[in-house]
Amino acid sequence: MKIEDLKLFTTVVELGSFTAAANALDLPRGNVSRRISDLEVSLGIQLFIRTTRSLSLTQSGELYYKELLIALGALEKANHVASNLSELPHGKIKIGLLAETSDILQSTLFRFQDMYPEVELDIRSINNGFVDMHRQGLDIAMHGGRLSDANIVARKLMDLQRVFVASPDFIAKEGQPVSVQELSNYPFVCFRWPTGDIDQQWDIANINVTVEPSIVSDSIGFVKGGAIRHRGIALLPELLVRQEIKDGTLVNLFPNDTLQKEEAWLLYPQRKALSHASQLLVDFLLQELPKL
Repeated sequence: MKIEDLKLFTTVVELGSFTAAANALDLPRGNVSRRISDLEVSLGIQLFIRTTRSLSLTQSGELYYKELLIALGALEKANHVASNLSELPHGKIKIGLLAETSDILQSTLFRFQDMYPEVELDIRSINNGFVDMHRQGLDIAMHGGRLSDANIVARKLMDLQRVFVASPDFIAKEGQPVSVQELSNYPFVCFRWPTGDIDQQWDIANINVTVEPSIVSDSIGFVKGGAIRHRGIALLPELLVRQEIKDGTLVNLFPNDTLQKEEAWLLYPQRKALSHASQLLVDFLLQELPKL
C-alpha cells in the first residue's frame, strides 16, 4: 500500500465524503473511491459504511484511523527533519488568500519565490480560512479577525486598523456623519463573521455604537464592493481600502481618529507538520507583512 493512499484515507475521514476529499486534493472523485476500495482490499477489512447519502467509519475503520494518525504524524516529523537538511527548499505550498488581498500580497509572495525558485506556490481564493483550510487541503491560510478553531495553529501577523468608509455619491445623497454617535442613523453594509455573528456593534472611545445593516455578507470583498457602489457605510481594514481612499473612490469618514483594530493571522493545521518550504514562508511572511 502507498503512503499517499493512507493519507487519502485520513482526508476522507476528516472531510466526511469522497467528493470533499477529491476537491481538497484536486483529484477526480472516481480516483478517490477506487483508491479507498483498493486499500480496503489490501487490508482485508471494510473501512467505511457507504450509503447513497452518508459515509461513516466501521469499527475497524475507526481503530485503523486512530492508529494511522500516530504513524503518519511520526512519518511527517521524519520527513520534516530530512527536508530541513536538504540544501534547497522545494515542493508545493497551498496558500489560501482572501481574493481582496491578492494584489496587496502578490509582490511579497513573488519575492519569496525569487529567493526559493524550487518552491511552487499554489494560491487559492478563500472566504473563510478555518473552513477552507480543510475543504481545500491548504498548508497555510490568511485570516483577519476572531479565531474560532482550536485545532488550527494561528500565528499573529499584525494589527489591522479599521476605518469607516463610504462612497462620495453616498455621502452626497445621505450626508456625512460628523461623529461615531451618528452612525446608527445611516444604512450599513456589514460583515458576517465565521461564527455567524454580524459585525454591527462596536465600543469606540467608551461609546457603544450599534447599526442596522441593509446588506450583510460573509465576503469582505462583497462588503467593500457594496460601499463602493453606494449601498452604505462599511467598516473595513484600512489596508484593503487604502488605494480606494487615495483615488477618491471611497472616503474615510473619520480620518483623524483611531477607531477599531482587528488582528491578522497565519493559519495552518495543528496535526500537520509544516514542510521546510512552508516553515520558511511562514517566517518570511511574519517578517515582511507587518511592513505593509
